[in-house]
Amino acid sequence: MGLIRKLLLAIVVFVLLVVAGLFMLPKERIAKVASTELSKALGRDVVLSGDLGISLWPVLGVKTGPVLVAAPEWAGDAPLLKAEALNIGVSAAAALRGDIEVRRLVLVAPEVSLVKAKDGRESWAFGDDSGEGGSSTARKVSLERAEVSGGSLVYRDLGTGTVEQLSAVDAVVSLPDLNGPLTVSGSGRRGNGALAIEAVIADAGAFLSGRLVGVKASVTTQGGSASFNGQATQALDAKGKLQVNAKSTAQFLAALGLDASAPPQGLGQAIGLSADMIYSGGSVVNLRSMALDLDNNRVEGEVDVRFDRGSVPMVTANLRAGALDFAALSSEGGSGEASSGWSTTPIDAGGLAAVNAKVRLAAASVDLGMMTLGATDMSVTLEQSRGVFKLNKATGYGGTIVGEFVINNRSGLSVGGDLSVLQADVKPLLMDLAGVERLSGKGDGQIKFLGVGQNLNAIMNSLKGSGGLAMGQGTIAGFDLDKLMSSGSANGTTVFNQMGASFTIEGGVLRNDNLQMLLENYKTTGSGRVGLGARDIDYTFVPTALRARGGKGLAIPVRVRGPWADPKILPDLSAAIDLNLAEEKAKVEQKAKDAVKAKIEQELGVTLEEGESVEDAVKEKVEDKVKKELLKIFE
Repeated sequence: MGLIRKLLLAIVVFVLLVVAGLFMLPKERIAKVASTELSKALGRDVVLSGDLGISLWPVLGVKTGPVLVAAPEWAGDAPLLKAEALNIGVSAAAALRGDIEVRRLVLVAPEVSLVKAKDGRESWAFGDDSGEGGSSTARKVSLERAEVSGGSLVYRDLGTGTVEQLSAVDAVVSLPDLNGPLTVSGSGRRGNGALAIEAVIADAGAFLSGRLVGVKASVTTQGGSASFNGQATQALDAKGKLQVNAKSTAQFLAALGLDASAPPQGLGQAIGLSADMIYSGGSVVNLRSMALDLDNNRVEGEVDVRFDRGSVPMVTANLRAGALDFAALSSEGGSGEASSGWSTTPIDAGGLAAVNAKVRLAAASVDLGMMTLGATDMSVTLEQSRGVFKLNKATGYGGTIVGEFVINNRSGLSVGGDLSVLQADVKPLLMDLAGVERLSGKGDGQIKFLGVGQNLNAIMNSLKGSGGLAMGQGTIAGFDLDKLMSSGSANGTTVFNQMGASFTIEGGVLRNDNLQMLLENYKTTGSGRVGLGARDIDYTFVPTALRARGGKGLAIPVRVRGPWADPKILPDLSAAIDLNLAEEKAKVEQKAKDAVKAKIEQELGVTLEEGESVEDAVKEKVEDKVKKELLKIFE
């Protein structure tokens, strides 16, 4: 309170000095005397230059040229205030009564530099602020209207390294009574964003003396708005109702000079927030009874935010939610290519860098894009553009799921996971993870995977990892092994009693060579590849009818080949002959060879020795005959 009195008194004294010296001194001398008196009153060097303009009645007024108010030596070279011009008007009648009434205070293009030292000293504190600055006889102190046009402000905290800047500042301040409300209305730019500010402090005197008083404030930008209604102190400790409505989070943050990257859909491209806020120590925000809308997702709970650990806020939260949709974490909605390939729409995960966080979340369901969970208790950790979703306890696909899902955008986007499922419905799980929909039934499984790329197509084509699957009774759609073995037709569905397999993934291709499947009367093995990136398959099942051929068994390989949408399923009869009739085939071949041998011996008179080929025997017979004919020449 003493500071305000001191400043306003200095202004009145300045005007009175100028007016009093009007008839005695030239304007240059008046400016020098006024500068000296202002310097004494404020405890800082004050320099007035340029011509002075003066008005007398009913408002005592002074117009100056450039103005400079020095900062303390420890605050650096930048002056506390530098302006192109200063225009002051005070009430002549009030001055005669001994009151301090400033009717008009206009600063043209001021440059304000505020500095806070490591030890807490403030460059804008003018000497001892406990007294009334020589104004004890004043019955009233007021500032009817103060205007700033085309100004700028820089705030530096040497203790935390914080630097805040505002440009293009236009503002109006009104303080009709020092013990009454202070109103501020203004606009400016922070970074590339324009913003408007409105504020009302219920009791300016109590506020300036450090007491907790009623405060209403709002900030409006192109991207949205924020408001506070509660109580605050001069040190900006505050408690009250906080509301934020941002139709575009990226634009809202840009207007506040913060990271302008838009979060992925579901994490707050648009934000709605309502909470009871406590702000203390200049670095900690506590939100209680919070309701937060992130696009179509709504979460409730308690949140703590710290701003004193670098430029990125640290968020700690305990949250509750209904159905959450984070599908955009792995795809930004697709590109209409689902039937022919994975989406090539770029995924913008830059929002992961906006905060660091440790969050505990209980939700009714969570859609992570590549998989969907039911009732879930998870821990979410965001650190330097890397998010880890750890499933403490989750249901999904009719079973239980544990493990973690990771999104990393530190040096290009990658997604990965290490997940285990227990007694889950295999069909929807494989459909979400790999687009495979022919296998059905309950099973246990494990998969570890990693994919890299800026869109889902690139990620799926780069996948690598490993895993395994064990199932009880289930089905494979597309072919009927029973029907195939009995009638040769493959159309239908295969019902099996047990199945197990392990696999590896490399370059978006899943490979397996140890499938084992048991049916009622059959045993089936399998091997081949599934193109997770190319969305195709080339896999061979080898079912064996255990009771056929007198217990020897009968195997007919079935090859599944082609795109996922329409693969060809055909029995491989050539391979079936090699598998089932190898002995019979060898006998037939031997019988044919014996028949040929006998015919050659009969026609050519050639006798084949043990191990001798037909070709060698014929060649030898011809050579003998040629030799005999040549000898006849010499007879």
